Amino acid sequence: MFSWLLSVVLSLLLAPANAAPQGYQPPPPPAQSSLPLATAKPAPLPVRKDADRLGVDTLSQSAAVVDWRSGILLFGKNENQPQPIASITKLVTALVVLDLGLDQSKTVQVLDADTRPGGIPYIAPGDTVTVSDLLHISLIASGNNATAALARATGLSEEAFAGKMNTLAARIGMTDAHFVEPTGLDSGDQASARDVAALIRAALSSEVIRGIVTRQSFTYTTVEGRQRTVRSTDELLGTFLSKPPYLFLGGKTGFIDEAGYCFAAAAQDGAGDKIIAVALGAPTAEARFSDVKALLFWAFDAFRWPAE
Repeated sequence: MFSWLLSVVLSLLLAPANAAPQGYQPPPPPAQSSLPLATAKPAPLPVRKDADRLGVDTLSQSAAVVDWRSGILLFGKNENQPQPIASITKLVTALVVLDLGLDQSKTVQVLDADTRPGGIPYIAPGDTVTVSDLLHISLIASGNNATAALARATGLSEEAFAGKMNTLAARIGMTDAHFVEPTGLDSGDQASARDVAALIRAALSSEVIRGIVTRQSFTYTTVEGRQRTVRSTDELLGTFLSKPPYLFLGGKTGFIDEAGYCFAAAAQDGAGDKIIAVALGAPTAEARFSDVKALLFWAFDAFRWPAE
């Protein structure tokens, strides 16, 4: 009897495990919040059509291409290196605001204390607008004072709000990210390209955020009666990625001196397969868009997705 039990134990210990494909990283578990992130069962893995098609020569310091459904990395360049991500940070801010359940019809008066250096203000101290207006101005035009007012509208201090940002970032799979304030103007707001891919998936899973970042312009009227129009900083809106067989799902730009030019976006092909592309630290604004556009096109051309 003892020898039989021993043989059973040894057979279990020595049995080979079912290894995951090389490079595969499963999506994060579903969060206990309003953020829809991943399905329960593993998604079919994309298959490279040609082993010789290794990727794209990018000008950005860091880059990543990630399959939306499985989370597998399809291309990487310094993809795990944390670095400043500038205004891409505003997506984290928006997610926190939505996660806290802030009433989007609530009115907020912009204060002098919300003023931030850099960029175009788009909204002036004394203007009173809704939380929804602030979300649009923040994500479409990358307005810094609108973002500061949005975070303040939660009733949290900047330090407490940053704490919420870090908690949410960890929950959605941004393992190397850290945030110190809501706008991205501080170089302490950092994440890797793979972190940003996780952020893009979480942000664009929100119908509210996706509906905002796919708009080329937005017109709002203050409570005081002043009407203004802001335009998107995303130059991929309206390109071939927005036309059949493709569907552009949205993206976010960022720039400060320490970060260089940054951009991250997602797109879908005619079969419904989705890809996320991230470019951080590009030398010019044009280079960040060219890199992401090239990475998305390469991924759709270089991979196929088995039917589920």
